[in-house]
Amino acid sequence: MVSVNTLTVLPTVEALNEAVGSAFLARLCVLIDEAEAGSRINVAISGGAVATSLLPSLLPRVGEIDWSRVRVWLVDERYVPAGHGDRNDDQAWEGFFHAASGVEFVRMPTSDASAPGGGCLDAATLAFTATWTALMGDGSFDIALIGMGPDGHICSLFPGHVDLEESSPILAIRNSPKPPPERITVSMPVMRACPEVWLTTVGDGKAEALGRAFAGASPLDLPVAGILRPSTYVYLDAAAASQIQLPSTLAQE
Repeated sequence: MVSVNTLTVLPTVEALNEAVGSAFLARLCVLIDEAEAGSRINVAISGGAVATSLLPSLLPRVGEIDWSRVRVWLVDERYVPAGHGDRNDDQAWEGFFHAASGVEFVRMPTSDASAPGGGCLDAATLAFTATWTALMGDGSFDIALIGMGPDGHICSLFPGHVDLEESSPILAIRNSPKPPPERITVSMPVMRACPEVWLTTVGDGKAEALGRAFAGASPLDLPVAGILRPSTYVYLDAAAASQIQLPSTLAQE
């Protein structure tokens, strides 16, 4: 079994959201306190349940964080027009970050002709790469809170389409196995360079992929395996964790 910092298993989605939400906000406070005065912490989030379930559950606690010290990124985005229901950024903004006073919220380009790149995926990806380089240089996020798909994909990095040595931090994705087909995503090297990745996911549809990833599967086959390491925090419900072979010495909550 691969080694992670924390593997916490909760019985319900509500209990899981409470546990990971409380721990993540507490950790974010520490990172802000430790950072250079006036600087922003770079926080990455994914779409899916993180944006539509976990973050909205934390709205009553939004005031616990000094959001003027935080810059938020999406790890990937669906390349569709502004206002489209598939946009991760709109879901995250409307579900939580609209209430995070002072936050810097970085959006990836939309497919509108008037957007950066003029409606061309390659040009939009280059435009966002320039934004990334201006703000991040050759660095990565300080902390990331992400989910996982049933096939083991993270971000928009799908099985069989991962380059562990990719030189570009930002990638254009075509023919995504999950619609919509065109996306923009950070690369696997960016995710592997992040010092703290927090993975949270639920449901028995995730169990097989997680079981294989924790057993040591290749990231080329299961991208989620690429971020399972001693610095990774993993929060699951019982269904998602059901095929992970836990050592008898590992405590669960």
